[in-house]
Amino acid sequence: MKKAYLAGLRLFDSKDAHFPLDFWQVQRKKRAIFTEFLSLDAKELFALELFGDLAMPKQTIEILSLVPSDKVLKLYDRGSPIAHLPLPKNVLILDSFEASCPSFSSNPVEVEQPIFCVEEGADFNFVKSSIKGCRPVQKDGSILPEEGQIVYTLDVVTEAKARELSQLGIFVFQTCRDVKDELERKLLERCPEKLRCLLIEILDLQG
Repeated sequence: MKKAYLAGLRLFDSKDAHFPLDFWQVQRKKRAIFTEFLSLDAKELFALELFGDLAMPKQTIEILSLVPSDKVLKLYDRGSPIAHLPLPKNVLILDSFEASCPSFSSNPVEVEQPIFCVEEGADFNFVKSSIKGCRPVQKDGSILPEEGQIVYTLDVVTEAKARELSQLGIFVFQTCRDVKDELERKLLERCPEKLRCLLIEILDLQG
């Protein structure tokens, strides 16, 4: 019998709300990955750490109701209080789980390419999800995002620079104002971006 494994998806997890992620966009992506997992050619499905720390009972039941009636989903969630919920009959809770498949992740926040593992006999095959990841990566503002990444910078940049980076798909955590007159432009035009922002902040404090 074929078995399929989903690892570490953690729907409704607090980490999904951390900068620069949009919580509900991440949930839509994770739900699509879970739906794709349910469509795999395997009668027995294993989901390891399916829910995160923000999952509420109503959300949990809604997600588990997606499991097709002709398949069995076995859940192993350490510390997740779902055993007392009115679960579908084809959803079972495992008290323990001994991994037989190699380590991997189906979580788009953790990896650029979420994957599943399919076990058939003694063979294990990794199956790529059609959904790309959204893994946050902190980089210098001049480095473009790679596929499956969300690039952000914690460097303070001017609002004009932030608009430029936004067009490249790079998220900026903090900005300072742009130069406001010709005198500031002449004073600061040769300064690196970090120094320019620092000097603008000093000018504003003195003003």
